[in-house]
Amino acid sequence: MTRKQDLGASNKRLWLRIWAELGSGSVTEAFLSSKDSYIDGMCDGTQITVNPVHPVVDTLIHELLHRMYPDRSERSVRRTTSMLRKTLTDDEVQLFYEEYRQRRKRGRPRSGDV
Repeated sequence: MTRKQDLGASNKRLWLRIWAELGSGSVTEAFLSSKDSYIDGMCDGTQITVNPVHPVVDTLIHELLHRMYPDRSERSVRRTTSMLRKTLTDDEVQLFYEEYRQRRKRGRPRSGDV
């Protein structure tokens, strides 16, 4: 077995273990806030809390910039997203997320578009 094949098999085993772990304990979704940094999630013993807000807000800002400025490069949009995101407080992020949740439409997963 080559090193690449060995790594692939090892990754698959780890992925299966992660799936099993997902079913073995509690996972909560909640807004997490900190004065020092953005918190995407935390693990306290067996209790995991995932913050959906920050990744969604980052992605939404990024895609809205693409819609507003279709001629900008991906690099430019990434930089602008990052710069803008760093200026937002936790309260502003939470408000933006809540506005998004009110306006979002539920759809079917799209494939082949990326």
